Amino acid sequence: MRLDLPSYPGRGILCGTSRDGVPFVAYFLTARSPSSRNRLLVCENERVMTTVADPRLVIDPSLLIYTAMQRSGGALIAANGDHSDRIAAGLARGLSHERSLERSCYEPDSPHYTPRISAVAVGEGYSLSMLRRRGGACERDAFHYAWDTTHLIHTYEGDGEVLPSFIGDPRPVACDVPLESLPRWVWRSLDERHRVSVAVWALDGPPRIAIINRHQGGREEWTALH
Repeated sequence: MRLDLPSYPGRGILCGTSRDGVPFVAYFLTARSPSSRNRLLVCENERVMTTVADPRLVIDPSLLIYTAMQRSGGALIAANGDHSDRIAAGLARGLSHERSLERSCYEPDSPHYTPRISAVAVGEGYSLSMLRRRGGACERDAFHYAWDTTHLIHTYEGDGEVLPSFIGDPRPVACDVPLESLPRWVWRSLDERHRVSVAVWALDGPPRIAIINRHQGGREEWTALH
């Protein structure tokens, strides 16, 4: 059994609890263009960052390079752009996930207007946010869940000349997979033509991160954090 995903979901976030009871946050990248496929996820300074495999292929790094996962106090943040840093700054000031995004909107990448998606995971559960373009305006949706549920969001509903944004609420997922198998499970759920990277951040006890990158031969590597 795999995640129910379109052939091209773009970027995605999965939050929940594994079969063996470990809360986790997962982030994945898929891509179509050579510039977007030229990325990988790396663990640097206890953050998961996007970076490039070949600097010669970079055209515009502004929407490609960002902090995908980071800690802020007792929270873990996952996001598909620089709004990750806005959320971290807002949480540090005592703001909620939603209020931290008041000055953010969907990406200015016409004609797709890619949604900005994010997650904030804390001790009692997690929240998911989507900033999407609807009728020329920025639609702001936020959802809150306990750890006994698992939910998925991603940026696109599939392929096309103009990429269709994710529709509706976060999708519930039956996560009948132990933590150690989760990174490979998510990786194999992605269309092999488009998959680029997967990161899974485990939240039980001492945190640890698993990363799989297309540009590193699809190897799975775990990093223990302090």
